[in-house]
Amino acid sequence: MDIKIFVSRRIDTDSTLIHNPLYVPVRCGAVFDTGSSSKYLGDNTGDNISDRRNSFCEFTVQYWAWKNEKADYYGLCHYRRYLTFIKKRFRANAQEQVMEGMLDSHSIAKYDLLNEERMRDIIEGCDAVVNEAADVNRIPTPRGFQHSVYDHWAAHDGVFIDKRVLPLLVETIHRLAPEYDQAAKEYLAGKWNRGYNCYVMKKSLFYQMCEFQFSILFDLEKQLDKNGLAKKYERTIGYMGEILYGIFIYSLRKQSAYRIKELQLVYFEQTVVPDGMIQHMLDRLLFSMKFRFENIGYILLPKGSKRRNFMKKLYFSLVKR
Repeated sequence: MDIKIFVSRRIDTDSTLIHNPLYVPVRCGAVFDTGSSSKYLGDNTGDNISDRRNSFCEFTVQYWAWKNEKADYYGLCHYRRYLTFIKKRFRANAQEQVMEGMLDSHSIAKYDLLNEERMRDIIEGCDAVVNEAADVNRIPTPRGFQHSVYDHWAAHDGVFIDKRVLPLLVETIHRLAPEYDQAAKEYLAGKWNRGYNCYVMKKSLFYQMCEFQFSILFDLEKQLDKNGLAKKYERTIGYMGEILYGIFIYSLRKQSAYRIKELQLVYFEQTVVPDGMIQHMLDRLLFSMKFRFENIGYILLPKGSKRRNFMKKLYFSLVKR
């Protein structure tokens, strides 16, 4: 089976490359790349939306793969988020992400990311492999804990979305993809949020998901251009794409006709190994402290708050990203 897991890479960061033939690194927004990272494939060839990177985020890579690449299984992960195919379970945060400080040879071995044989066995035995969903009741937001996926996203109003986009998304699904209408209502009313858009799935399902996501996103983009709801929050389309991903996987699971496996998702805080052992050790110490106090930090330092932004600036002044 031809399995391709497309890794969405930033064009301004030379992230550590995982030398596993199943991973296909692709520069996200390659049309803007004027640097020396062109040794990797770009999302700016053939049929592409590379110039919409700032709003579509990693979906420009997904779209490019859909329109230009051939495979039996298509996958997507980010330069700092990877599904882990290892049997061992790791401690995860409230978002169901395993937090790891650095993407280096040590962590690559820790999560067995070079094990092509194991990955093939798991992928080829499933219709889809997806990240685990998170219980929104456990996830702090700028407006406290919420009890539904819809309210969880709405609670980030004024932080990274305008909550008025949510009813527009629901209406657009109803109008353009009525076959997903009920699944969308149930998913948004439920407590299990599946974000981040990281997966591997059979070609037929991948094509089905892309048809669903991009038909909605392109229409929604036109609406947002007219009413200006995304003017302040440039990544709105990308976040709405994450919601559509969650709805699509919910719909598949509801049908009970597909073999779907959930895997843990690992988040790597730093993807460029720093020069020098001292800086390396300092970064690991800071990462450890950050992750240890992460959940209480969300409460004491809500997203969008001035004190959170101050602490972020202080943190990144000490850490080489």
